[in-house]
Amino acid sequence: MEKRSKWVALAGVLCVGTQAMAEGWHGYASLGAGISLDHLSDFRAKGPALHGYLGVEAPPGLSLGLLAEVSETWGTELRDAAKENRLERTQLDYKAVGIEARLRFFQDKPINPWVGARLSKSWGSTLTPDELGNFLRREVDTTSMAFRVGVDGWLSDRWGISVATAFQFCDVKLNQDSINECAKLIQSVIVGPVVRF
Repeated sequence: MEKRSKWVALAGVLCVGTQAMAEGWHGYASLGAGISLDHLSDFRAKGPALHGYLGVEAPPGLSLGLLAEVSETWGTELRDAAKENRLERTQLDYKAVGIEARLRFFQDKPINPWVGARLSKSWGSTLTPDELGNFLRREVDTTSMAFRVGVDGWLSDRWGISVATAFQFCDVKLNQDSINECAKLIQSVIVGPVVRF
């Protein structure tokens, strides 16, 4: 009888400890929409963006997850030398799939600010003029990065609203005869629902 009670006590301690550890772990999923902004280049492109994230968060607030983002932007109208100098609107479009690490602060509060860093594979599409002023469509795939800052506001234990902005490197490349480099930083602003489970 005494042996049995020891095993029951041990099982109870293990179950309580496991439950306590599990309570600190969370899954997060968010889906948002917003805008991509090309502030720094001469193209001044902007347009809609969609962003999805699914991640797992450890008790200290550090999470790792998968993300997907897509954006189509239109920019300045420039003269196309190949089309009798008619105006053509520049485009900087991209799709990105990758991983993102986030660090969340004030987990026990209804408002959680966080910072994140992303590494992804991006497929870019540009419609920009070459050195002679001829507009050409180019498809480029590249490795891209982003730094993200956001805040989640919780309406209940599970549901909330997420607002985030990212500064993105190399989602779009300018691949011309004399240029093979990343476009200027693109900023995205995303708003949408978030759920934790």
